[in-house]
Amino acid sequence: MFDFIINNGTLVGEEKLINNRSLVVSGGKIVSLEQMDAAAAVESIDAAGLIIAPGFIDLHVHGADGADILDCDPGSLQRIAGYHGRHGTTAMLATVAPSTLERMALALETAARHTTSAAGASIIGANLEGPFLNRSHSGALGIPFLREPDKHEMNELLAAGQGKVRMVSLAPELTGALEVMELLSSCGVIPSLGHSGATFTQTINAARAGLKHITHIFNAMAPIHHREPGPAGAALVSPELSVEVIADGIHVHPAMLQLLWHIKGDRLVLVSDAIAAAGLPDGRYRFGGQEIVVKGSRAEIPGGRLAGSTITMLDAVRNMVKIAGLKLPQAVRLASANPAAVLGLQKKGRLAPGYDADLVLLDTNLDPFLVMVEGRTIFRRAEKVLE
Repeated sequence: MFDFIINNGTLVGEEKLINNRSLVVSGGKIVSLEQMDAAAAVESIDAAGLIIAPGFIDLHVHGADGADILDCDPGSLQRIAGYHGRHGTTAMLATVAPSTLERMALALETAARHTTSAAGASIIGANLEGPFLNRSHSGALGIPFLREPDKHEMNELLAAGQGKVRMVSLAPELTGALEVMELLSSCGVIPSLGHSGATFTQTINAARAGLKHITHIFNAMAPIHHREPGPAGAALVSPELSVEVIADGIHVHPAMLQLLWHIKGDRLVLVSDAIAAAGLPDGRYRFGGQEIVVKGSRAEIPGGRLAGSTITMLDAVRNMVKIAGLKLPQAVRLASANPAAVLGLQKKGRLAPGYDADLVLLDTNLDPFLVMVEGRTIFRRAEKVLE
């Protein structure tokens, strides 16, 4: 007997929506997309009027629900994973912001030890946003914690991550950055350009030295100019570089979201870059010793500088449809198959037999009805349509 059968739903395919489809789950995997009798499973759902989408994979998330990865606390990890899980994220990289070496190491150790959540997204690894970043492009990160690239410190952080560090952002123009990138590549970690004032040429040279990804493109980096395209320009003309974008309608103009989609396509990834204020009401908060003001979807530090976002991956998908004009299957791919490809995940990001049963059922307003992580239901809305 199968574990779960979903019948009569609208499946999000690679290129289009497919009506009246089924999905069968057993042993945490998708085993079939063929119609089956509901009696053949322990549990079933009639998904008529619902959309079946692959679960979202967030490569860049710092927090939610008042909790931060830098809390270095398993309870905080559970709250973060739970909040994002309830909004369709089924896998995430716990993203560590710059701090002292000791605190960053402890945050990595905590994330490495607590990779599963009974009621939230899986923590499939860690993402280090720093600390080897350009102080002139710090964004809302703490300038005192930004420092010059150091291979010894990088090795200490990688050791603290116990093999779970998947990505590291750094500024390639800093002295010693290329050597650190080579170290990361040798360890199977993705070097990403972030918080950088690199020139076009420096970025291209970094790509030749192992750079693979661009952290929140256009934000906290040298801007595009027609005589000096900078890192964003280099990313746009380099097919081998994947790029992530914060599609909250605040960090990047809708026209630039459209441009990214047309140029980067399957190398474009949505991220939330969510901070601890995600899920909290408007107000003034203090996280990590820094005051943050939240109004609407905008989070900023005193002076007006943006301080990450308060969105979820589902918000980003909705925005790509509503303000950037993508079709739903295209927007979903940016939040599922594309990030899975960036990380080299062979069994996540698609609705196909043999893949992990990471999925979200959405209503016609694109609100979550049910979220499943590796076959476990982690969220189900109050309305009962289960058979």
